[in-house]
Amino acid sequence: MLKTSKESLKALYKALLSLENEKDCESFLADICTMQEVESLAQRLQVAQMLDEGKSYLEVNKETGVSTATIGRVSRCLQYGTGGYKKVLAKLKD
Repeated sequence: MLKTSKESLKALYKALLSLENEKDCESFLADICTMQEVESLAQRLQVAQMLDEGKSYLEVNKETGVSTATIGRVSRCLQYGTGGYKKVLAKLKD
């Protein structure tokens, strides 16, 4: 397996931060990720939004079809993660 260096991770973060609008983001993600990877990221964000609204695992599972294992991972990140989801969710509410 290929090791990802700290420098290449920083380059990815800078690349994401350099995007100026939704179209740029869409184009970059289409080039760098498979459609399934982009859809998985979008699903996780949707799950985070639903959990943040107070929906139960079962409600989220029924509405999205996302596995309870993924819902649990997202929930743990919301509760014990680095705050990334919370920061993005707050910005999306504005």
